[in-house]
Amino acid sequence: MLNRLGGMHLSARLLDILPQRVLFLDGAMGTAIHAIEDLDLERDFQGKENCPEVLNLTRPEVIQRIHESFFAVGCDAVETNSFGGMPHVISEFDLADRAREICRVSAQIARRAADAHATPGKPRFVFGSLGPGTKLVTLGQITWDDMLASYTEAARGLIEGGADALLIETCQDLLQCKCAANACIDAQRQAGLWETENRLPIFVQVTIETTGAMLMGTEIGAAAVALGQLPIDGIGINCATGPTEMAEHIRHLTEHCGKYISVLPNAGLPAMVDGKTVFPLQPEPFAEQLGRFVDALGVNVIGGCCGTTPDHLRALVEKVGTRPPAPREPRLPAACTSLYSPVDLKQDNSVLMIGERTNANGSRKFKQMLADEEWDGLVSWARGEVRGGAHVLDVCVDYVGRDGVADMQQVIGRYVQQIQVPLMIDSTEADVIETALKLAGGKCIVNSINLEDGEERLNRVCPMLQRYGAAVVALTIDEDPQAGMAKTADRKLAIAERLYGLCTGKWRIDPRDILFDPLTFTIATGNADDRRLGLETLDGIEKIAQRFPECGILLGLSNISFGLKPAARQVLNSVFLHEAIARGLTAAIVHPSKIQPKTKIDPAHWDAALGLIYDARGADRPEGAPENFDPLIHFIGLFPDDADAKPQVAHENLSLEEKLQRHIIDGEKQNLETDLDAALEQYSPLEIINDHLLAGMKVVGELFGSGQMQLPFVLQSAEVMKQAVA
Repeated sequence: MLNRLGGMHLSARLLDILPQRVLFLDGAMGTAIHAIEDLDLERDFQGKENCPEVLNLTRPEVIQRIHESFFAVGCDAVETNSFGGMPHVISEFDLADRAREICRVSAQIARRAADAHATPGKPRFVFGSLGPGTKLVTLGQITWDDMLASYTEAARGLIEGGADALLIETCQDLLQCKCAANACIDAQRQAGLWETENRLPIFVQVTIETTGAMLMGTEIGAAAVALGQLPIDGIGINCATGPTEMAEHIRHLTEHCGKYISVLPNAGLPAMVDGKTVFPLQPEPFAEQLGRFVDALGVNVIGGCCGTTPDHLRALVEKVGTRPPAPREPRLPAACTSLYSPVDLKQDNSVLMIGERTNANGSRKFKQMLADEEWDGLVSWARGEVRGGAHVLDVCVDYVGRDGVADMQQVIGRYVQQIQVPLMIDSTEADVIETALKLAGGKCIVNSINLEDGEERLNRVCPMLQRYGAAVVALTIDEDPQAGMAKTADRKLAIAERLYGLCTGKWRIDPRDILFDPLTFTIATGNADDRRLGLETLDGIEKIAQRFPECGILLGLSNISFGLKPAARQVLNSVFLHEAIARGLTAAIVHPSKIQPKTKIDPAHWDAALGLIYDARGADRPEGAPENFDPLIHFIGLFPDDADAKPQVAHENLSLEEKLQRHIIDGEKQNLETDLDAALEQYSPLEIINDHLLAGMKVVGELFGSGQMQLPFVLQSAEVMKQAVA
């Protein structure tokens, strides 16, 4: 059924209205139904208590009357009586096989009411309502595929019945949001509407509990990022609380989300009065608070949820009128998220640290636990990476002889609930990647795409980025059989340019969701051809960063030092990371606890590593070095077999005052109490704090501000300062 007014499809008219003025949705269907006294459990509900959807079949005139009561007070749109109409929900009432019919009839009822009140100057709209259901994918109560099929069936019914938009509301789980949104897209594709002028807008509303997060623990910032990449039109908040409790969450959405924003609060927080649930917020204060959201924050769609009546909506319409919402200029974050919270892809004064040891190809221990199916051990292993400073975990279960799909289900199913940081899904197999994305409600990073087989891998992976909402790592590899992996800076840039064109053009990927990996290779082989590989990578980083400033740049850092002893690798990795950040690197796959800031590395080791990276031979050799000076041999010679794997600046010759500062600068607790006891023999506690410890913190601040110290080390310094003061 196509709904037209003046030759224009109503869904298009709806999107034309939103930039011009506020759109008024209706109030609470449940509250209105419970207020009707002549509804009989057996006759009208057919014995199906708490199933208001059945009234679409038995008492359609009652539902239409409720819709009309909201249109009569000035509402632009009503929601269909289909909140629980999905087959997986309504099966509890033995109505699964009638779900599509019930949704179709619900839209037809609302359509009749809308058409009865529509005028050429004031069209009326029908929003097809889809609630959260009774099962969550994140909790393993239902699979993505089963939920997708259920929502698709309901959405098809709403489309057939004449809905003008689809509203997924009261969402508790990001996976459910994503799944339902994709179902609405799939249903429109099946109806021939998607990617046409007649497509139905899609709105998603999450519910933020009084705890300040969604039921699964998701904060609004994570929801905005995870849902913001989906091809939906609006994001909002409804239910759980009144407008006052929603204010800061709405503010965050309006400042950090480029979609239309909707707000449908309850009539205040519920209270029990004489054994009945009562919503105490009266129409006037309800309207007053929502009016402020429009005027101060630029909210586009307003209405009511539990406890709101036609009187609430009448007051709201009169309060806000036809004035446009305040203009917004949101700052859209380049970020990924876990189920719980977001992480910026570009860190201030730091680099995005991606833990490398949750990877079967990068950690023997992880690989062994995977082989032994020590699932709890794998969770503990991941927690250790987070404690070590990882902002994101690179998760790879590719292991010859094992079922990658089954392993990914086991690992990701645990990580999404028990690990607080976002995940990078790393696999060469498309089905393994998709398995992970169906289980991770947050916004993941997919590692990776490249042009080794032309566009084949992009054609398999990029549709998943759109469907599930993910960022991507793009490797500078192409089809050239002689030099597929780009080793020179110019080839790295050329392949990056080709990848960028395909990703942003053909696949409409946001540039901020692309992280180029210009590849680095070991410079420790001794082969003449390998000497400049690190320098070419640094030059490549700089060229790509200048050409594509919106994109991120990532390296698998440890490749640079492959073949060296652990102590030498730690130094070379740390120095190369420092240089790469200076050239424009924004992310690195590393073992964070093995990276040391410059302040913790012996200056001689640091300089030797620089000489190796920049190939300081011949005319570039250090002053006083022989003509046959080899920076690789020199660097290796600094690390005998018994070298400490944690090289640090020697403290033996420092004064007591300098030692106190170094404890803070290095984040070093060892011998802290001994040095403090010695200082207390000469100085008062306040003198120690003000003159020496704070001097160390000042240095930390300067190093952090200049990018020479990363955030994990700053936090270590702060912890030592706290212990010293105590």
